[in-house]
This record gives sequence, C-alpha cells and structure tokens, in this order.
Amino acid sequence: MWNKNIKIDSKLKFWLLDMKSLSYRIRSIAKLEIIPVKTRVSNIFVNEKKIFGNIKSEHLYLREVLIYANKLPIMYARTVLPSKYLRGFWHKIKKLNNKPLADIVFEKKMIIRSEFKFKKPSINDNFSKKIKMLDLKNTKILATRQSTFKNKNEKVVLTEVFFNNFEKFDYLDG
Repeated sequence: MWNKNIKIDSKLKFWLLDMKSLSYRIRSIAKLEIIPVKTRVSNIFVNEKKIFGNIKSEHLYLREVLIYANKLPIMYARTVLPSKYLRGFWHKIKKLNNKPLADIVFEKKMIIRSEFKFKKPSINDNFSKKIKMLDLKNTKILATRQSTFKNKNEKVVLTEVFFNNFEKFDYLDG
C-alpha cells in the first residue's frame, strides 16, 4: 500500500524526502556507479500501468538500474513511460545507459516533479521479488518511493528502492 508519508526511524528519511537529484548528491560524497539491468516490458507492474490509464505493457518502456556507492548497492530504480513519448523529449531516456535519470529531469526547469508516495517493504510485493531476483548479497529493502516527472502533458514514473547499505555511510545527515 502506497502512502503520502513514511514512518522510518533512520537517517534515511532525509534522503527519502529529498526532491532534488539523489544521484548528484551521492556523486558529491562517494563513487557513484549506475548499472543498467536487463529489462522486459512484461515486468511492468500493475500500479505503474494504472498511472498511465492501464495501458498495455507492450506500449510502455521500462528502464531499470542498480545504483552503487563505493561499490555497495544502495538503490534500485525503475523508470516507466509510454513508448510513444520516446519520439519526443523523453527519447533521451533510451540513451542514458549508465547515466542517472537526473541528467534529463533536472536539466529543464519546466519539468515538474510530483509529491512522493512511499511504501514499506513486504516479502510478497513486486519490488521485493525483483530485488531477490537480482541476487544482491546481504541487501534488504528499507523503503520505496515513487514520483512522476511531467514535461508538458507527458509524464514518466520513477520508483526508487532504498537498500540497507545506505546506512553504512557517514554522509546520511542530509
């Protein structure tokens, strides 16, 4: 169940509430590495489809990445948008490879980010199952957040899954 607020007792809360680029923030304090995950459109989740009016999976584009800081996996991020948007401004997403989505969404002041929705992990949710499939050793999900970025009338959804490795760093004070 997605909520507008999250109750979390760790320093991670400062990161979860940050509306700016987390990848730029991480890059300023650690060695940032973004690794694309092989994706298939059949892996798009029901709640993501609903954001676009229950559009069929084959009409959506999915980008998944793992984000590492100092060689530790700290986040999993997925971006979903209708494929037809790839013909316009959002075509840049296909060329990101190992670069952050921030390179697109924070470059234009006209792009509006929505408020966040948060989700606590559960063993059976889609994100937990996906992370388990990635076989990351000693990695647990602490929280998940979701927001949309809108350029004119075209929006993309970004879901970020935060791992326990975030807590191994000294830079969590916000």
